[in-house]
Amino acid sequence: MTTESLPVPSEAELYEQIAARVPSVGAERVRDALSAHGIQPTSPLPARRQLVVHRLYCEGTKSDTDDNDGAFTRDMTLGPGPWAIASTLNNAGKSSLLWALSYALRGDGFDAFKRPETVGWFSYVRADIEVAGVAASIRLTFDKPGRPSCRLLSADTLDHLTVLKGCQETGPGVRVVATAEPDGVKELIDRFMLDRLGLRPLPLWAAEAGAPKDADGNRDSAEQVHGWASYFYAIALNAGNSSILLGPTSYNQLPVKLMQLFLDVPYASELTQINTARKKDTQESNRVQRRVREDTQAREQQTEPLRRALSAAKEKVAALEAGQPDLTGLLADVDAAARRLAHDQAALQEAEEGSVLARKARLKDERAVRRAEQSNAARALLGALEPESCPRCDHEIDDARRTAEENEHRCSVCASPLPEVQDDPEARAALLSRLEARVNASRTAEDTARQAVETTRAACHNSRVAYELANARLTTARSGSWYSRLDSAREAVYQLRGALAVATGNGTGLPEVVGDYVTATTSLADVEDDSDDSDAILEAAAEVLSKVVADHSKALFTDLNDEIVSIAHDLGVANLTSVDLNLAGHLNACKTGKKHPFAAFSPTDRLRMRIAAIVGMIKVGRQRGIMSHPGLLLIDAPTAEELSHENARQCIKTLYETAADDPGIQIVITSIDDAVWEFFPEDRTVTGSDKRQLF
Repeated sequence: MTTESLPVPSEAELYEQIAARVPSVGAERVRDALSAHGIQPTSPLPARRQLVVHRLYCEGTKSDTDDNDGAFTRDMTLGPGPWAIASTLNNAGKSSLLWALSYALRGDGFDAFKRPETVGWFSYVRADIEVAGVAASIRLTFDKPGRPSCRLLSADTLDHLTVLKGCQETGPGVRVVATAEPDGVKELIDRFMLDRLGLRPLPLWAAEAGAPKDADGNRDSAEQVHGWASYFYAIALNAGNSSILLGPTSYNQLPVKLMQLFLDVPYASELTQINTARKKDTQESNRVQRRVREDTQAREQQTEPLRRALSAAKEKVAALEAGQPDLTGLLADVDAAARRLAHDQAALQEAEEGSVLARKARLKDERAVRRAEQSNAARALLGALEPESCPRCDHEIDDARRTAEENEHRCSVCASPLPEVQDDPEARAALLSRLEARVNASRTAEDTARQAVETTRAACHNSRVAYELANARLTTARSGSWYSRLDSAREAVYQLRGALAVATGNGTGLPEVVGDYVTATTSLADVEDDSDDSDAILEAAAEVLSKVVADHSKALFTDLNDEIVSIAHDLGVANLTSVDLNLAGHLNACKTGKKHPFAAFSPTDRLRMRIAAIVGMIKVGRQRGIMSHPGLLLIDAPTAEELSHENARQCIKTLYETAADDPGIQIVITSIDDAVWEFFPEDRTVTGSDKRQLF
């Protein structure tokens, strides 16, 4: 039962609906924001995609076979409708021919058709095709196995191409439009097919392989652009052992996105672009934030030596300040030492003077003894006054007068003759005794004075040493070495603090002009404009387009579900009750009324469910007047693992009738099943001599 088509909003209506969801934003602003991301919603027109293979020509040399080595040429004429590449033998070249065709159509061999041992056999592959009404011929020359160069030919009509023989490239109306070396073949075919079939590359967002997880458990992702090579999975179906319904991967709902595209779901491609743009912007924002965190951590690690050096410099300043010399105490110590030294010096001087006087007294007494012993004149004066100088004029009495007194008996003071005296032995003895006593006393006094000098000299020496030490301490303190060390330590603190501020971009605690400089030179040049409404517009656009895509997908999937069940029954899938294809790409099949995951189907039934899905899409599209699928199906061994002959027969019959009854469908299968010869006419069967080796 076909549901009624839903209305498709125009671009202008979409812009208005998006603008209504974003405050203070008009339709023009929405248009500009989407255009800035390369998104230009366009009301879809009915698609008419068509890809028909008209001829496959192959040349090569077989090697290392049991009994069939040698050069080969295979020329196959094809066209719309059903075709079977058949043989009664396995390993006869059926899949290899399909692989060669897929290489020409895709620009890279389809892995499900690849037989590694035969890849090196092909030296030349030619595929004459019609793409959206344009005649083209793809020529591959394999100088190395699996590494061809390519020449793309075009012609005024298809007949101008098909009449060319073998490797011939020149003829009326034929021209070479493009060439590519091995590294560019895939890109050339991709560009040609997408352009001719009106397809856009499909961008999806996927996690980068091996990317580390961030703190939230998310991996860095990258845009993966799916082009013609991925679309080709709707032409050359996955092998039966694959658990993916359609396409090379199920990630990011690629299978359902391919279905939406081939069902011409309006704005499905634009929605994918918007979602990719949003994820790209989100990731870039996350990367910026992560880089800021990583930069902060890196700066912390890089500045750690600066922090340690600053801490050590501060400790050095504190230690120097704590050990600041006490000049007041040092001055007091020097003053006390100076007073002590002055006192001891005065005492020494006094002791030395006393010692001199004591010596003079001793010498005088000793001289008096000698005189008393030597002359009567001296004895006459002994005990009398013996002045050192004249009592009137203070003139010193010198030694000459004293000698004259002794020798000439003249007074040393007045120079008058001395009186004569009589020698009295007793008196003489008493006098000498007294004089000896005086000498002894004066000697004792001299010894005492000398000892006093020694004592005061030692004390003076000690005082001088103490004074010099105190003065040296004061001189050291006043010399500036401590101050210079403190200044140097403080300067190191200032320098390290400034270096740390520049390294971290934090000028706190620095003088205002310095802090302003640090802030200005370390601020980000590019600051995100918080007033930018692009994110909000993209979010609103995703909401609006999601509803449009979801509504149309559900309506189309409702019809598609019925077609899949019907076609799957015809292909021999037993007990299939229903399917409910959802927007996540899940088939949600039921068998005998119970849930039956797609992976739980047998390999043969999985392949048939894929066939049913593709054929169903083609039929649903035709019912709605669109030909969004190119109409070509390449199926390798659809009954290879089928154990029931009747089921295999039913599958072959359905495939033949599907392509035969619809002129817009071309199905090429490979098979060794007997049913091929029953349903496919001879002119629709490509086989070898005696239905054995194909080449």
